[in-house]
Amino acid sequence: MINIEKEKKENNIIDLKVTIDNEKVKQEYNNIYRELSQKVKIPGFRTGRVPINILEMNLGKEYIDQQVGEKLIKDSYTDAITNSELDPIDVPNIDIVQIDKENPFVYKIILEMRPDITIPDLNDISLEKNIPTVEEKEINDDLERIRESHGKLISVEDRPSKMGDFLIVDYTALVDGKPLDEGKREKQMIQLGDRAPKEFNDNLINLQPGTEKEVIMKIPADAADKDLAGKEIIYQIKISEIKEKELPELNDDFAKSIGDNYQNLAELKEHIKKQLFERKKYQSETEFNETLMEKVAEKVDFETPEVLVNKQVENMMNNLQEDLKSRNMKLEDYYKIIKAEEEKVKKEYRDIAKQQIKKELIIDKIIKDDKITATEDEVNEKINEIAQSTNQKPLKVRAMFEKNNTLDNLTEQIKREKVFELLTKRIKVTEK
Repeated sequence: MINIEKEKKENNIIDLKVTIDNEKVKQEYNNIYRELSQKVKIPGFRTGRVPINILEMNLGKEYIDQQVGEKLIKDSYTDAITNSELDPIDVPNIDIVQIDKENPFVYKIILEMRPDITIPDLNDISLEKNIPTVEEKEINDDLERIRESHGKLISVEDRPSKMGDFLIVDYTALVDGKPLDEGKREKQMIQLGDRAPKEFNDNLINLQPGTEKEVIMKIPADAADKDLAGKEIIYQIKISEIKEKELPELNDDFAKSIGDNYQNLAELKEHIKKQLFERKKYQSETEFNETLMEKVAEKVDFETPEVLVNKQVENMMNNLQEDLKSRNMKLEDYYKIIKAEEEKVKKEYRDIAKQQIKKELIIDKIIKDDKITATEDEVNEKINEIAQSTNQKPLKVRAMFEKNNTLDNLTEQIKREKVFELLTKRIKVTEK
């Protein structure tokens, strides 16, 4: 027999007091004694025949109580949560109140619940929505990028280097007259242009293969590498070869070489147009939905659960550290660059996290209240859309989701899209 008492505390905290009758407690103690008697080897006693008082003396009463308590909680916890019709937002805390083989077993489940959220009337919200268009220049620019990526490098022997060329060089990097660690390289490729440092562009132009040149580069005083900050690096460079990129002609043959799905240049351009439109549409809808949720969140008042905010801040800090690690930067150096202490960064993250969690809880509430679901047909339709926009077969796209175990994410995405469609109908929207 299990008895459950529910008590509401502050800040959406619920205490469940669970009481298990003494008969069940005695039964569980006997089961644990029997199990331990079979497992524990005590000199002078046969396996399975160890008296209770000897077990308690050797293992300790606290240990046996712990084993009984864990078993009683395991057997009753799920029923206690289900029968109470509660939906906790985090793993509950459990405190044992009373455990004794001569009395009922009593424990508390401390749960943080979803806040009570009421979605108000939204018809006083007015927003503009951008309708995307694709210009011919954008199509041609994208086509040129594809063409550029399919270009071939060929050697140049009848002229000096110019902007856009690829130089094959050997170099040694010196600081204070000494070579840098791993500062000597052979047959390295440098492209003159936007991606190259200004010092390289200024000094490596109008040169022939075989030319040797010194390039001096000043390192900023606030550089992350303190050993190099404020110093000059001298690059002793020898040009061994000049290459330029030969681009294919923009014709039907080029389109066919890109993939089997294009029969001519017009089909390739049409696909580029669709991709550009989908990209712009996604960006426009994302910006609109973010603004919409900000407006809705301003009208909905509730206490954001601390446990969710703290977890979000922790995730954000972890992501920051991973990002800095990928750039070989320490957290301490980052704080110096932005001229802020850790507590200030966490406070800013906390404000962002609080708004993010608030919006997510509102979305969850609308999904629940309006019984929003995603059907199998809608999932298949979404997969077909992804397949078309990425020029892949639907079966391949589905296989990718199944392999990564992310089909549930796609289902959630569909439900969220329905939430935004629903909210959009409840406000005033003008298109521009």
